[in-house]
Amino acid sequence: MKHFSLNLETLSPLAIRADHAPGGVENAGNIPGTTLLGSLAALHRLSHPGDAAAFEQLFLSGQIRYPDLYPASFKQDALQGSTTLPIYPLPKTAQSCKRYPGFKPQEDQEKDDDDGHGVRDSLVDMAIFSLAEGAERNGQAVNWEFLLKPLQDRAVCHVFEKPMPMDHFSGYYRRSIINGHMAEAGAETRLQTRTGINRDTGTVQENILYSRRVFQEHARFQGELLVEDDLAPVLEQFIKEIASTGFVRIGTGRSRGMGKVSLALEAIRESEQDRFTSFKQRATAFNTKLREQIQSASDSLKLAPFYFALTLHSPLILRDNLLRYRGVINEKLLQELLNISADSFALICQNADTRQILGWNELWGMPRTKEVAIDTGSVFLFATTIEEEKALEELLKALFELEQAGIGRRKAEGFGRICISDQFHQEVELK
Repeated sequence: MKHFSLNLETLSPLAIRADHAPGGVENAGNIPGTTLLGSLAALHRLSHPGDAAAFEQLFLSGQIRYPDLYPASFKQDALQGSTTLPIYPLPKTAQSCKRYPGFKPQEDQEKDDDDGHGVRDSLVDMAIFSLAEGAERNGQAVNWEFLLKPLQDRAVCHVFEKPMPMDHFSGYYRRSIINGHMAEAGAETRLQTRTGINRDTGTVQENILYSRRVFQEHARFQGELLVEDDLAPVLEQFIKEIASTGFVRIGTGRSRGMGKVSLALEAIRESEQDRFTSFKQRATAFNTKLREQIQSASDSLKLAPFYFALTLHSPLILRDNLLRYRGVINEKLLQELLNISADSFALICQNADTRQILGWNELWGMPRTKEVAIDTGSVFLFATTIEEEKALEELLKALFELEQAGIGRRKAEGFGRICISDQFHQEVELK
């Protein structure tokens, strides 16, 4: 499978509905893969009428996984110009100063009084607390005062003399490969006010005035597109044909001049072996970091041979055998996904939420089925009893394949993207 970086730039205001209330004003924080796929499919049908074979390959075969496109505008020129560096959603365990949220600026950047005080991850703290609770339930004595003191210190911002409370922090970020510095990704928005039109007279309708929040012109978005090797030339040719024609329209309000975008596709040149090596280093580093933090908090807590976190980088739609939507990923589900006994895993803690998935199928002219998904950024921390070196290597290979393949339904539309032991979970201090 080949990996491409898909870069999108808005040429006119872009509106992506975040809610479906009649008076809804909010714009979604990103461009969903469903929206991207639908727009490209509609344009292909218009530009290549009758080419059913190519249409089926590009949009119906499931061999191309279209991504959610995340905001990709940065203040730092180095990060702005790195078009193949991935952009990640922050996990739900991310925290920042409640009053001055955001990443710390780099040393060579001009500093402002309103600069962020840094962002950290709280998964390690959650794990220590959960393990201590489990030990106490099993009759083991726990020195809570000693255990909680470092966790309480990290739970507040110490930039000023007076500690400030921390709060959940959401958004998207990119990490520099040069110095590891992280910066928040964004896309500027504005409110656009419109008047309603009387369908009978074609003139302004009285008492109808509404506002919508839209992405501004020249906002940038990026996502990682995955395609089977034999379809890569077909996709590249199609994107090249439409990239800068001005015919690509995304979102709502397209009949009023909104949603005009340009596209650029750039290959990510990294072999499968290199990906597995990077994956293994990331998973091992997280396990080492977590074990060190647990031992420093309490040397009486029992350590598992290996820990890994499963973090969602897009919404995940899962159903059980009775077609009920799942809201968690547990040991039994891991057994199904990895074909490894559920007794080998233990869910330590989780920070997860669900959301409704709505949409419109433009090709059919009908609304999509309303579904429930585990939300982007949800985190599940597991311990495994597997410690024999060969068996552990097999587990890592299975987790790597799971990360590459994705989980759940509608993966071609950007759903089900996961990350094993996301590097951000190692950021226990404000960065």
